[in-house]
Amino acid sequence: MSLPAGFLERARSLEAAYLCSGDPILQSGFGGGLERWRQEREPVLDAVESSGDLLDIGCANGYLLHCLREWGRERGLELTPHGIDIGPALIAQARLWHPGFEAHFHIANAWDWRPERRYRYVYSLYDCVPEEMLTEYARRLLDRVVEPGGRLIMGAYGSRSAGTLPFPLAERLSGAGFAVAGQSTGGDPPLAAFVWLNG
Repeated sequence: MSLPAGFLERARSLEAAYLCSGDPILQSGFGGGLERWRQEREPVLDAVESSGDLLDIGCANGYLLHCLREWGRERGLELTPHGIDIGPALIAQARLWHPGFEAHFHIANAWDWRPERRYRYVYSLYDCVPEEMLTEYARRLLDRVVEPGGRLIMGAYGSRSAGTLPFPLAERLSGAGFAVAGQSTGGDPPLAAFVWLNG
C-alpha cells in the first residue's frame, strides 16, 4: 500500500506555502504568534523523560526542533535533532537551523521511509498520512523507527480561527489496541493534543 497520489501532491504543495514567508513560525505552518507557538508546542516535551535523540517526522523547516531543544535545556534535557520531510527546500532550511547536524535531516515521506537506525523519541503529527491509514502508520513507526524502550509521540492540532478541536488521538489509538502511556495538551483553550506510546 502506498500513500494516495492526491495526498502526496497536497503534502508537497505545503512547501511553497510555508516558504513564502520569512517568519520561521509561519514556515512551520503556524500562524498564532510566538506566545501561542510555545504554549501549543512545548507540551511535546511532556513525553520526553531523558536526554537523547529526537526525530521529528514532517519537520518542515526544522524550527520546531530548534525550539524543542531550547525548551528542553530549560528542563535539563539535551536533545539531538533528527528530521525528515517531503520538501527538499524545507529540509535545506532545517539543516540551516541545526549547524553540525546537517546529516541528520533527510528528504522522505513518513509512510515509506525505512531508516538505517532507530531513535529514542519519535514525534509525528497524525495527519502525516490519511486518517484511514493512521493505525498502520503508528504500527510502522513503532516497528521500524522507535528504538526498543523508546517512545512514539503523536500530535494533533486544532484551529482557533476555524473553531476546530484536535483530532481525538488517544481515543482512536486506544480503540485500535495501543496502550497509551500518557497524554498532554497545549494552549488555552487546548488546541494541541499529544499522546505517547512506549516502544
